[in-house]
Amino acid sequence: MKIKLNEIPEEGRNYEFTRETGELNLALADVIGDESFNIQMFIKPLNTKDFMLTGHIKTRTEENCSRCGDTFKFALNKKIKEILIPKQEMDRTGKYIKSSVAVSETDDNDAAVVEYEQNQFDVGEFLHESIAIDVPFAPMPETKPNGDCILCDKPANKTLLIYDENLSVERKQSPFESLKNIKLN
Repeated sequence: MKIKLNEIPEEGRNYEFTRETGELNLALADVIGDESFNIQMFIKPLNTKDFMLTGHIKTRTEENCSRCGDTFKFALNKKIKEILIPKQEMDRTGKYIKSSVAVSETDDNDAAVVEYEQNQFDVGEFLHESIAIDVPFAPMPETKPNGDCILCDKPANKTLLIYDENLSVERKQSPFESLKNIKLN
């Protein structure tokens, strides 16, 4: 779903997306599956080309526990604060490379920058990446007050498990090694 930014009034516009409204169901399907979601956004022009986007995302993703492997619902509750700017065209001699969607983790007072093209902001792509980037590398469910996992009742240590395994290193034979066995007449 794309929002036409040139149609947003000076006072800004609110947007609300849920599973029931249906606009983002397809865009978010591979990240959250059939889970419900509530996304509130407010977009306000800062000037003729830049916009401030604020809001929050509430949903859950289905993840595998990094400790026991059981599936669980990872709750995601994220505030968003972004500045939308027109895409900066780079010629072939440009020094920097940019991704199509810039999503970054920021402090509460900072805003990240996201580019848009042709006065249209692709909400589906932005929210897809924003949700995906907030899922931890090693997801774990919450713990009970006594410190045990709510899924498997195993004690959830606060320290990460690190497996330091010494791998055997295969010694490469020098190409000159085979020349030692050659006998000359």
